[in-house]
Order: sequence, then structure tokens, then C-alpha cells
Amino acid sequence: MKKKMINSQISNFKTYNMYFRQMLTLAENVFEFKNLPEFVDVSFLNKNLLRKGSVAFFEEKDLGLIALPYNVIGTLDVYGRPNKIEVYGENSFHRKLNRDEYVLMYDNNGRYPLYLDICQMAERIALCVRTIDINMIHQRTPRIWKTSQDKLLSVKKLVNNIDAMEEDVISYDSLDIEDLNAVLAPAPYVSDKIDLHLRELWAEFFRLIGVANLQEQKRERVIIDEMIASQGGTIASRFSRFEPRKNAVEKINKKFGANIQVQYYDGEPTTEPEKEGEDDVSNVPTLPVSTEHTKIGD
Repeated sequence: MKKKMINSQISNFKTYNMYFRQMLTLAENVFEFKNLPEFVDVSFLNKNLLRKGSVAFFEEKDLGLIALPYNVIGTLDVYGRPNKIEVYGENSFHRKLNRDEYVLMYDNNGRYPLYLDICQMAERIALCVRTIDINMIHQRTPRIWKTSQDKLLSVKKLVNNIDAMEEDVISYDSLDIEDLNAVLAPAPYVSDKIDLHLRELWAEFFRLIGVANLQEQKRERVIIDEMIASQGGTIASRFSRFEPRKNAVEKINKKFGANIQVQYYDGEPTTEPEKEGEDDVSNVPTLPVSTEHTKIGD
């Protein structure tokens, strides 16, 4: 395999992994859990919900209430729920549990891992970015040299010296300048069009994980009703991911006497306590928003 091809494939792979990691991180951190037992690792919980689609909450001696991934054992009930499972940890811990010993928490109402969808979307986003990179590189005027076969090495050496910014004047007794022809044909610039498609892909990803995204509007004025209607897919995705968590938390609290709470994270990270006397906006429904060049009229 040629060296340039290897470098290109490595760049493609690195670009895909970069966006894949970023998208996984975003998808894992849109929920906020409160009053979880101290031993429960929230990042591990979110990671397995996204990658496996569900986790099991149960009580373990000396550890209390914990959450771990599991494998199904035996048969399912009429709704496809497991009658018996075997939970496992990262340290080779495993334990078989009957149905009355655990509560399952699903990532979404479809009960499938969003991990597979994110893999697909990361691949498409990486393809757009790498295409933009290549198109930008091709804006440099490409030089196609035409010469005879016996002058090939001489022309290559000449071009390499020019690219290396050599100050020496090089002459070749056997090189006839009439044997050289250069074709200058830069590629058309399409990065701006691909960038628009890239924004649409990011908006689709944000819709998938339930984060509102306001894309650039060409019109000067945007009606509020139109903005709300455009977020319909986001609200549906949000409900699909939030509802199974809420139902699981209610069952966990009832079964194990816990006081866990879950909500979409709508605030901004801060270490400053809220000031007393400020208006209470806790009941105002909001969506986490990723804004890209939003233009809204007065």
C-alpha cells in the first residue's frame, strides 16, 4: 500500500474517532441524576445505558444499591422482558438475579442502544469534514506535468527542488524545455455547501439525543410557533429517553427505599450557589440548546 494512501486512511480514522468520542460524550451527559448512592458511578451508568440499552439496579451485600450491565438467562415473558439475568462488573464480579431482585432502566422507549446510531452519524460527519479538508487542499493549484518517458526522473527532480524552495539554479543538459507542458486546473470550491450539510447532520444528531438546536435562518424573522414546531422531533426524542429513566427511578425508589431523581440537564455548569430572592423559574419548561448563527427578528 502506498504511503500517501496509508496517511490518508489514518487521517480518516482519527477524524472519525474524534467525532465519535465527542458525540458519545454529548449523548451520555444530557441527564442529571440526584441522590444516587455514593458507590454508583454515574459515568459508568450513562456509558452502559448508551452502549447496551439498559442496566439493572439491585442491592448487593456490603455495597448497597448498585447498577450494572447484565446478560439475559433463560426465557422472556410475553412482553420480551427477562425473567432472570446475570449482572457483571469490570472486576469479574457476576451474580444471577431473579425478577423480583432487580429493576431495569432503559435508555429509550425503543429499548435499543443509541450507540449504533451514533456510530453511523459519526461516520457521516467525519466524511463531511474529511471531504472539506481534501477540497481545501485542492484549492492549491495542482500541477500536472507532461513530458517524455526518458525525461521523467529529470522532471521529478526539478519539481521536488522547486517544492523544497531550493535557491540553487539547476540545469540539465539532456532536458529540453519544449518537452515540458504544465496543466493548471484547480478543483471547484464546494466546502461551503458541504459545511451546510454538516450543520444539518449535527442538528439531526442533537435531535436524536434530545438537545434543541436552532439552525441558521435565512429569513429575518422567525415566528415563535415555527420555532416550537421545528423542535417537535427533539421533544419526541427527549420523551423517548426521559420516560424510561423516570419510570425506572420510581420503581427503584419504591422497591429499595431510595430517593433518586432524574431530569434533563438544562442549566449551565457553575459552582456558585443560587441567590435567594430571584424569580423562581423551575417550572418553566426549557430545552438545552446548541445555537449556530441563529438570527431572530425583533
